[in-house]
Amino acid sequence: MTYLEFLDQRESIRHFDPNMTISDTTIQSILQHAANAPSNNNAQPWRVVVVKNHTKQQLLQKMAANQAQVGTAAAVFLLFGDPTAYNTQTLIQFSLAHQLLLPNQVAAKKQRIEQYFTLHPEDKQTPGLRLDVGLFAMNLMHVLRTYGYDATPMRGVDFRQIKTYLTISETWQGILMLPVGKALVPGHDHVRRNVAEFVKIIH
Repeated sequence: MTYLEFLDQRESIRHFDPNMTISDTTIQSILQHAANAPSNNNAQPWRVVVVKNHTKQQLLQKMAANQAQVGTAAAVFLLFGDPTAYNTQTLIQFSLAHQLLLPNQVAAKKQRIEQYFTLHPEDKQTPGLRLDVGLFAMNLMHVLRTYGYDATPMRGVDFRQIKTYLTISETWQGILMLPVGKALVPGHDHVRRNVAEFVKIIH
């Protein structure tokens, strides 16, 4: 199988093997690879809560339009966005701590970040979180498949209820629920628009 074939064969799975499990070590390894996703100013605003308890998953299922895949998944990944990740000082301190920035470059870096957010103030808010966590989520789904797991991205979820139930920070914004496991049956075939319908090439 070529790399392109692998990418094209991704499916959203709604019927998981309820007896399948996934270890904490595997989850951590998957997320470490997924975290190589790009983000605005390398803010990495994604925050991940993983639930791998079928009793709790049954309750989460009720908060997700009672969709069965939530209760039968090996684990449910809840992806949140933390707006505090876009704090200019936080961004600079991370770069300094990891030798991505020299002390004499701080002023120029700060100016570039502030100019960027002046141009795109929405990128410090919900739109920016959805973009960055969305990039992380797509990366995560591909990494999951390399480990032999399937997933289905879900937005029809009451994140307010979930945050209360799991005692999650009120400042975190719910972006995506991702049930993960082994498929019992294949997902639906992809039906997508032809490239000619959505592309304009300018010479």
